Amino acid sequence: MVTSRLLVERGSSRDPSQDWGEFHFLGLPSPADRIAVEYEGHVQYLTVLSVHHRPVPSGTTTEAPAGDVVAKWTGAEP
Repeated sequence: MVTSRLLVERGSSRDPSQDWGEFHFLGLPSPADRIAVEYEGHVQYLTVLSVHHRPVPSGTTTEAPAGDVVAKWTGAEP
């Protein structure tokens, strides 16, 4: 399982990304993957645009690898 911050693009490309917080993934998604996330009490549908990896050197015990999943909001269940 991988924990990653989810950054969501909604509206215009000039609008800032929304930080939806950290989510657990079975594995890091790939660009174009579709994901369904429960947020604000509804299931939200997203398409992954990119994954920003933040690796750490081998043998490091103070930090864990991390990543940001950047996705475009495509809809929600009512």
